[in-house]
Amino acid sequence: MAVRKVAVTLTEELYKMVEQARAIEHRSRSEVIQEALRTHFGEPTYRPTEEERAALVAALDAAQADPESLHEWSDIRKTLPGRR
Repeated sequence: MAVRKVAVTLTEELYKMVEQARAIEHRSRSEVIQEALRTHFGEPTYRPTEEERAALVAALDAAQADPESLHEWSDIRKTLPGRR
């Protein structure tokens, strides 16, 4: 799939909303904005698989038990099938 980089000007309010969503969901700005555009244009949005959810829950449980075991979500996501 070809990609193009675009510059988008956002109001401070929209920027804060994007930043909050990406922090909570551990995703990039591009992913959040792409999902918003897909939703606007009626395309399906990303939904994590049960395997992805289970991996996240396991990682969160491990982090509570041993904070030194924390890993970046982007690294964990790369280990899941079909998510590179």
